[in-house]
Amino acid sequence: MPFKLSLRLLIIFLFLSGLFSLNANPFLGNSEDEVTPAVRPPGSYGFMVETQLKFRERIGEILTDIKENPSRVSFGVLLGMALLYGVLHAAGPGHRKTIMFSMFLTRKARWFEPLAAGFLSASVHAGTALFLIVFYRSATKKILSNKIDNTSQYLEGITYILLIFISLWFISHIIVQLVKKQTNSQHRVKGHGLYTTLLITSVFPCPGVIMILTFSAALEVLCLGILAVLALSVGMGLTISLVGYLALTGRGSLFKALKQKGLFVEKLASILELGSFIFLLFFSFWMAYPFIASIVVI
Repeated sequence: MPFKLSLRLLIIFLFLSGLFSLNANPFLGNSEDEVTPAVRPPGSYGFMVETQLKFRERIGEILTDIKENPSRVSFGVLLGMALLYGVLHAAGPGHRKTIMFSMFLTRKARWFEPLAAGFLSASVHAGTALFLIVFYRSATKKILSNKIDNTSQYLEGITYILLIFISLWFISHIIVQLVKKQTNSQHRVKGHGLYTTLLITSVFPCPGVIMILTFSAALEVLCLGILAVLALSVGMGLTISLVGYLALTGRGSLFKALKQKGLFVEKLASILELGSFIFLLFFSFWMAYPFIASIVVI
C-alpha cells in the first residue's frame, strides 16, 4: 500500500472519529458513565467465550496468590496460563486471520514472514491495550474501567468501519486488474499493502490484556501483569502466524499442481484474493453495523 494511501486511511480514521457524537466519544466526552455502542459479537461461540473467561479468572487468582505468597511455581503457572489464553483468544473468529490468509495464499513470501506478520499484529493488539492502561493511569492517577471500556469499544468500532473502506479499495483494485487482464503477481495488491492493512486494523485493544493489566495494577503488581501480557502476546502471535503458514503451504501445493498453467494460476490467485476481501467486507459490515446504527444521526 503506497504511503499516500496509508496516510489517506489515517485521515479517514480521524475523520470518522470526529463524526461521532461528543457524548459517545471517550476522548472528548467528560462523563465516566458514558456508554459507547459495542460492535456485534463475532458469532455464537459459547464454549470459547466461557473458556476464555475461565482463563481470565484463573489468571486473576494466580496474580492474587503471587501477591500474597510469591513463588517460582506460581510465576511459571501464570506465564503458562497467559500463553494458553493468548493461543485460545487468537483462535476465535477475526479479521486479522482473514488478512493473513489472503496475504500468504496469493503471493510468494520468505519463510519467516508469516511469523513476523503474526507477531506484529499481536504486539500492536496487545500494545494498544497497554497504552490505554498507562495513559489513563498517568493522566488520572487511577485506572477508570468505564473510560477504558468505552475507548476500547470506540476503537474497535472504528477499526471495523475502516476495514470496510480498506476491503472496498482492495476489491476495486483487483477487479480493475482482472478486467485489464493484468493477472501477473506484480499487478496484484502488493504484499506491503497487506502488511500495512494488518498493522492498521490491529490497533484496537485486547480485552484480555486490559483485564490482566487492570487487575495487576489494582494489586500493585503491574510489572508482573506486563510480563503476563508478553506471554499472552506470544500465544496470539503463534496462532496468527500459523494461519499464514497454512496459507503459504496451501499456496505452494496448489501452485505446484498447476504449474503448467501459468496464466490460469495467476488468475486463480487474483480470484482467491478477491474472494477473501469480499468475505472481509461482509464480515466487517456485519460486525460494525450495530455500532454504525447507534452513532449515525439521521
